[in-house]
Amino acid sequence: MRSRRRALLSCAAVSLALVAAACSDVSSSSSGAGANVPNNSGTTINFAINPWDGSAANVAVAEYLLQNQLGYSVNDSKVNEFAQFKQLSTGDLDATLEVWPSGHADDWTNYIANDNGVVDGGQLGVIGQIGWWFPTYMLQDHPELKTWQGLQQDWQLFETPNTPGKGTILDGDPSYVTFDDAIAKNLGLNMQAFYSGSESAELTELDTAYSAQKPILMYFWTPHWAQAKYDMTMMKLPTVTQQCTQDAANNADAYACGYPEDDLYKAFSDQLATKAPAAFALLSAMQWTNDDQNGVAADIHSGMDPQDAAAKWVNANPSVWQPWVNAGMAAQSGSPVANMPAPSPPG
Repeated sequence: MRSRRRALLSCAAVSLALVAAACSDVSSSSSGAGANVPNNSGTTINFAINPWDGSAANVAVAEYLLQNQLGYSVNDSKVNEFAQFKQLSTGDLDATLEVWPSGHADDWTNYIANDNGVVDGGQLGVIGQIGWWFPTYMLQDHPELKTWQGLQQDWQLFETPNTPGKGTILDGDPSYVTFDDAIAKNLGLNMQAFYSGSESAELTELDTAYSAQKPILMYFWTPHWAQAKYDMTMMKLPTVTQQCTQDAANNADAYACGYPEDDLYKAFSDQLATKAPAAFALLSAMQWTNDDQNGVAADIHSGMDPQDAAAKWVNANPSVWQPWVNAGMAAQSGSPVANMPAPSPPG
């Protein structure tokens, strides 16, 4: 969610109207469930998967429905959350399903607001929150850790060989959007970010510390399936202010606030509506909850094949996804394709 490249925070809203081209001429075939499924197999929808489980969960469900309900072929690639915008603009990728707006205000401006090959795909329905998280058991002996001021006296609790002489803020993939070092410096904290290398490595460190009831402070987020497995508390950092947003825009090293709540959105190549109107309509209509995503993500993380995890969720939640498919089938039949959700804010 998220890159070490200092992302611009913005609160400006941009409103875009998305209109699709006429539908393609296709035949129909029958699915295993007996429903009429269009034969769109000659068209491949290419997805970006970013390096966290929630992104994989979004794509797994979208791919399952596009294949089994609308007859498309699908493909996905592991892509950095910043690199994906260029690939969307060229049409090498068709869709990314989870953009965290607080980290991508400049991408919004450069690619979406400026009509540079990428369109707003509407809100995903998932609400994200990045922050500094620690195991709740630490509050028993250190209630002062509820806020960042507690680190002024307790930084040594988090000192590791990775940051000798300083407390460690454990981060994950180096490509994630993070202001952690700037926050620590500007709040006068003797803390330093250390990148474990991946979400999986970060979770391994969490599991090790949690099993031994040891201290750990980490850059983490919701929604995440691990929040149900581990009782975690988010440390209160300074509230995001307009001044902080301006500081981030002009000099990211001056950032000294917490992370804002993010209403996650989707982004598509501007070629998708013409290339695959029904896919465009389904993906535009796709909205689900934090709990929906967490369930699929947990199954994928535990080793279940992504398509099996998607099938499990689809079988249990027809009332959630059927409207998405209905939107796709309407577009398949020639109805105008519109972006169903309201346009997403850039930050």
